[in-house]
Amino acid sequence: PRRPADPSKLIANAEKAARVLGWKPKITEIEEIIASAWKWHTEHPEGYE
Repeated sequence: PRRPADPSKLIANAEKAARVLGWKPKITEIEEIIASAWKWHTEHPEGYE
């Protein structure tokens, strides 16, 4: 649940990272991003520990 101080919506944009750092995402398709994140989390149930 949203807490009282939480913003009503969050928007992410990687344009500044690309412009300032020259960064580009390796994966751009949402389905592949989700699959990659799910795979990592299932293989690392304790996170980075």
